[in-house]
Amino acid sequence: MLSEFFSMNPISGMLLTIGCYWIGHTIFEKTKLTILQPILTSSILIISFLMIADIPFEVYNEQNMLLNYILPLTAVVLAVPLYRNIHVMKKHAVPILAGVTVGTLATMGSLVIIGKLIGTSNRILVSMLPKSATNPIAIEVSEIIGGIPFLTVSLVVITGILGGILGPEILKLMRIKNEVAKGIALGSMSHAIGTVRAFKEGEVEGAMSSLAMAIAGTLTAILSPIFVLLI
Repeated sequence: MLSEFFSMNPISGMLLTIGCYWIGHTIFEKTKLTILQPILTSSILIISFLMIADIPFEVYNEQNMLLNYILPLTAVVLAVPLYRNIHVMKKHAVPILAGVTVGTLATMGSLVIIGKLIGTSNRILVSMLPKSATNPIAIEVSEIIGGIPFLTVSLVVITGILGGILGPEILKLMRIKNEVAKGIALGSMSHAIGTVRAFKEGEVEGAMSSLAMAIAGTLTAILSPIFVLLI
């Protein structure tokens, strides 16, 4: 009954996504617990609902096409804090570019080496290569290099959630206090979710994280086909 009603209403999936995210965001704001990141909570709620109501993922995904289309466009708003902190970007241009480049190379290189050592299949390794890029880039790169896009998306979300939850705490343990360094670390490793967390740390951290996310995504798109040759 619920499954039929859900399938007949073309915006049910979109309303479910927005509603679950609102619940997740409300829980996070009330508790302030980093482990209760809105995207994690909302994902659990959506998955649970789809399983209980026996609604195919394909139906839910099709009803979210509008959100899927709009999502990449929302990245434009990140230009505002970046513009406000353009003086910081100019001052630290070389360290920022060098840091993101080394971080991207280290991430992809270690993934290939460790994957080979533990016997991971080539296609899964290829699907994992773009995991530190933001979703719109990661999906396209995964398709081009012969990966499994749905697996790549899952890994991107997991990477972002882990970075958003643990990233700032790890930086504190390592006694990294520089605002630029913190933002670059979160953005280059944990993309959009890390950037959201970076903005909670401060505007400079958020602006540098959004910059790092863009650079890391570009480098991932360029370097992934090269790393595929090493697999």
